[in-house]
Amino acid sequence: MLMGIAAIAAFVSGPGPGNQIFRGISSLGSANTLNEVLSGTLGIVVPALPFDAGYVLIGRLTISRGIRG
Repeated sequence: MLMGIAAIAAFVSGPGPGNQIFRGISSLGSANTLNEVLSGTLGIVVPALPFDAGYVLIGRLTISRGIRG
C-alpha cells in the first residue's frame, strides 16, 4: 500500500518512484516510452514484494491462530 501511494504521489508533482512512469506516459509516441514505463513499474513492484512479505510475516507472528482463522 505504501509503495502504491508513493507511486501516485508523483501524479501531484511530489517526489516518488512514480515519476518515471508518468514521464513515460507523458512522452507517449516516443521510442523509449515503453522502457520508461516498464522500468518505473518494476522499480515499484520489486521493492513492494519484500515489504508485503515482511508484513505478512509480522502478521503471522503477532496474530493468534484463533483470530486468523
